[in-house]
Amino acid sequence: MTAFTPPGPLRIPVLITAFTRYDTTRVVMEAVRKARPPRLYFACDGPRNEAERIKTDRVRSLVELVDWPCELHTLFHEKNKGSKYGMAANFTWFFDQEPEGVILEDDIEPAQSFFWFAQELLERYRNDDRIWAIIGNNLSTEGVEKDPEGYWFSAHGYGAYWGWAGWKRSWDRFDIDMKAWPALRDSAEFNAFFLSQGERSEVHELFESTWDLTIPTAWDYQFDLAKIQAGAVNILPNVNLCRNIGFGEGGTHTVSSKDPRNQSYLHEAVFPLTAPAQVSIDPDRDLAYFNAYIRRPLFRRIKSAVKGLLPGSLDRAITPALSKLQRRLGLS
Repeated sequence: MTAFTPPGPLRIPVLITAFTRYDTTRVVMEAVRKARPPRLYFACDGPRNEAERIKTDRVRSLVELVDWPCELHTLFHEKNKGSKYGMAANFTWFFDQEPEGVILEDDIEPAQSFFWFAQELLERYRNDDRIWAIIGNNLSTEGVEKDPEGYWFSAHGYGAYWGWAGWKRSWDRFDIDMKAWPALRDSAEFNAFFLSQGERSEVHELFESTWDLTIPTAWDYQFDLAKIQAGAVNILPNVNLCRNIGFGEGGTHTVSSKDPRNQSYLHEAVFPLTAPAQVSIDPDRDLAYFNAYIRRPLFRRIKSAVKGLLPGSLDRAITPALSKLQRRLGLS
């Protein structure tokens, strides 16, 4: 990764959301410490038992690393809220106090330039409702630094807000319970949004599973649904500015180290940034990104289809065996 020299002081606030993972949270905290934001918000979910309390207390002690001029705010939940409601509560707390800022989960390591990348674009698109959020990760670079001063607009990314920045104006449209989903899912407007039948089927299942709590821990798919309803797009950097360091044991959604999204490279943006000529998407690029990095691999799609045809009792009986086979084969 090339060296980065900040183009000026950092003016925006940063939120770190954490739970029990001290080692990865420390990496995130050290990156923030180096960037020296003027305001830091640190939220930590509550423990589910006394053994976890030791871990959460240790994670919370990381605020002692704040050794620069900084306004520190903490939200330490006494009781465990879980990934879904805990994350939503943390973001609401942050945006109740700030109109915009950077958000980092406890397993997302940012490049230093991400903070300034986010700052410039938060200010540039502050009043542009067409822009929903600024994403830090770009899985498609495959380690190649190409056009690091640029970025693009995407409407067909789902989940994986692995380092992002946004505005209160977007978060205020978030609905964790997806009350609009039953009326929206079969509408012509919703179906016309997708670039392929494969995307429609995949995303329909993701949203349906989030709505009926088959996926009980999500908050990001709800945020994506609100983005579609708003007709908005996300910004993605041309180079990868944030990486997920939480794959493997202890991860909530990223449990397999062989997941194709588990990529180690991290780049730096180059300033001044070059803005696209207009706010529009490239359907071919969006669909290629979806198929390569968002759509589930074939094994998981077949597994889901087979399970959907089985009675509930048989489904539950074979799920452990299918999951074990999936892990042994390194499929995700």
